[in-house]
Formats: sequence, C-alpha cells, structure tokens
Amino acid sequence: MTTVRTLQPNDARAVVERIVHQLSDDARRRPLVNAHLDGEVLYETILHATTSTWVAFDDGTVVGHLYGAVLGDPTHALAAWTGPDGASFDDADVLTQLVRDASASWRRAGAAQHFSWTLDDDEHIDPWRSLGYEPLSVRGVMKLLERDVRALPAGLSLRAARPADIDQVLELDHVIDVAQGEPGAVSRKDRHAIRREILELLEDPEVKHYVVEGDGNVLAQAITFPLPARRGSFDETLHLSEVVVHPSVQGHGVASAMIDAVLDDARREGYHYVEAQWRVTNEQASSFWPRYGLAPTYVRLARSLT
Repeated sequence: MTTVRTLQPNDARAVVERIVHQLSDDARRRPLVNAHLDGEVLYETILHATTSTWVAFDDGTVVGHLYGAVLGDPTHALAAWTGPDGASFDDADVLTQLVRDASASWRRAGAAQHFSWTLDDDEHIDPWRSLGYEPLSVRGVMKLLERDVRALPAGLSLRAARPADIDQVLELDHVIDVAQGEPGAVSRKDRHAIRREILELLEDPEVKHYVVEGDGNVLAQAITFPLPARRGSFDETLHLSEVVVHPSVQGHGVASAMIDAVLDDARREGYHYVEAQWRVTNEQASSFWPRYGLAPTYVRLARSLT
C-alpha cells in the first residue's frame, strides 16, 4: 500500500538517487538536457525543503517524490511550481497520491494553480494529463555554432532599447498576448507593474534588450540574459525571451535576422547554448522555434487548484 508524507531528513538520499536517475534518463532521451549535477549540493538543498517536498512509500521503499514551491509576484497570482527535477513516480497511481496530498497544502497556502515541468514526450506527459494537467509552454534549447547572419530588410536596423521606447515596447507586449490567445484587457495596475519591470530590465547590466527600428518606430524586440545555474541546463546558456515582430513587418525575415544577430553576439561573448520558451497556444512561435533550430526538451504543465 502506498503512503505519502512530507520529506524527512533520512529520506533525502533516496530522493537524490531518484533525481539523478531521472535526469540521466532525460538526457538520454533529449541530448540537449544536461545530466550533470552535484549530488551533495542537491542533498543539502533537499534537506532545506522538507516542508515543501512530499515522498511516497510502498513497503518502506521510496517510490516517488513531489516538490512544489508556492511563489507569486505583483502581476501573477500565487502558484505552486515544480521543476523538471521536482517530481518522480514509479507509476500513475503514485503521482495521483502525491498530487492529492501536495495540492491540499498548496491550496491552504493560497496557490490557485500548479505548474510542473516534465520531459516533452507522451510517456511523461500522459500521467499528468490524466489528473487534469494540460501543456502550457515548451522549453527549447540549441547549441550556439558559428553561422551566417542574415541581413534585416532594407530600412531596418538593430539597436539597444532605450527608456524612451517604453510605450512602443508595451504595444509589442500586447502583440505577444494576442499571439498566445490572451488578448484580454490588462488592468491599469498590471500595466504599471509591467512598465516598471521593463524599465528595471533596461537598467540591469546583465540584461540586453534589443529592438529593431524602422522610420523611427520600434518594430521588433528580443531580450536576453544569462541563465542562472539550473539542473537540466548547461553552463554558459543564454536565455532568449520576449521575441516579437510587429504584424506590419511579419513574414519578411525580421525575426530570423534579428535572432541571428543576437545569438552571434552571444556566441562571441562566450555563451555555448541558448534556451527559449514559447506557449503551445502561440502557433507562430510553436512553428518558428523548432524551424530555427531549437529542440524541445521540457514542457510546462498547468492545472487549476481551485
């Protein structure tokens, strides 16, 4: 009979072994997943996460674990988050019991949703889908190699974003919302928070905010920053986000040329990989990124807790 409880210190080694095995298997299936991890660092991390990690047992043997951190920010409601190394289970019944017990705790903490990353294949997704989870976004990875940089169309140029661009950048942000199937009105409070966040990014020395300009108008953008150390990702990885082209110049190679230049900069600065994420509801992005060369690795699943 399977039982579930929160993690105790003497469970940590067994959970580490499960994570190491799972990450190795993920890398075997998806070569752009990094299987390397420091087991001792992971062990110490788990010891500090006893109240947010649930462990499943069958006859005294660990048969699964589930970690979930409840997080939020000014523009998003509280939600529980599980990374690719945050869940393991011997079968779907074990996952069901882990999610049942953890969800009750997350709801008490005020979380409205649970997001969980898992490998992007049906074998890994289906057990979650049976519990009501649905794919929300995909993580794609590409190794940076020297390649030809395509030119932008005549009359367009690439430059660093400036604070004076903020209103046009917000318009591009709305283009992303529409592409993702989220064209609803943004509240004044949220718009103010997004404006403040963009202005803070422009002041961050680790962030590069590129824009494509034509006739004095901002027509495309891309934001990059160094990806923090994260299990499953390689060192020297650049995170590429908020890539968008204004509808008036879509279909003319602007996105490809802009990203070529951005990634050429990154390669010259010593980055070896690039990661990006895209919503599954964004048909343009779902088609563009694999065609450009990013290979899907993990998928983010979502389920309401209310």
